[in-house]
Amino acid sequence: MKRRLPAGRRTLPFAAGVFILALLVRLPASFATLLLPPEIQLREVEGTFWNGRASALGIDGRLLQEQLSWNFLPRALLEAKLAWAVGGRLSDQNSRLELAIHPGSVELREVSLVLPLEPLAALHPRLKPAQLGAVLRVSAKSLNLDGRSPMAATVAVEHLFTPLSPQGELGSYRLDGKSDGAGRGDWQIATVSGALRVSGKGTFDIGRAQAGGQLTLTPQSPIPGLSPLLASLPRAGEGYSLSF
Repeated sequence: MKRRLPAGRRTLPFAAGVFILALLVRLPASFATLLLPPEIQLREVEGTFWNGRASALGIDGRLLQEQLSWNFLPRALLEAKLAWAVGGRLSDQNSRLELAIHPGSVELREVSLVLPLEPLAALHPRLKPAQLGAVLRVSAKSLNLDGRSPMAATVAVEHLFTPLSPQGELGSYRLDGKSDGAGRGDWQIATVSGALRVSGKGTFDIGRAQAGGQLTLTPQSPIPGLSPLLASLPRAGEGYSLSF
């Protein structure tokens, strides 16, 4: 004979589920800051975990994006995913992407980002002294961050400069990268225009969070302020070699 639970006990799981759902719906956006690594900062966070905004996103105290916003996309539930439309700005230029999360995977879709080079270059000990700045334009149809599907992305490096050199802009460049379904891939960079020619290639492994390669930096004429830094690198024909 089956034993029936008292009415009060039968409704307890339902009530607990409603409570948890209500808690998630009202979860403040500031909760997300607790999940971020210490080097990444969100400023003046408002709204909820599902729909909110922040005045700025930074890394190690350097600005990456302003007017950051995220809005939940209910249609993704039909694909058993959680997804958000994410937007931001750098000066007067917009960035956007869709962030999709499903079991065992995080995916960025329709990626169109405008980012500053300086805070990213400062993370590399060999590049930090050069104080490099530029506008990065990142575009990709889909980026699966677990590396389980083939990916391709393009990064345009526009108006590279350094305050060490008074002559102004050094050049503009294009970096292309692609990976296989196992998270392993390769990249290459070429010069679009400029006084500092840059070429190179390398490989990366998403699963192991590793990347490496070699760049050849060839000034077309002496670059005051930057020449001593270049001279500290190994020679490569008429240019200099930077390995990482």
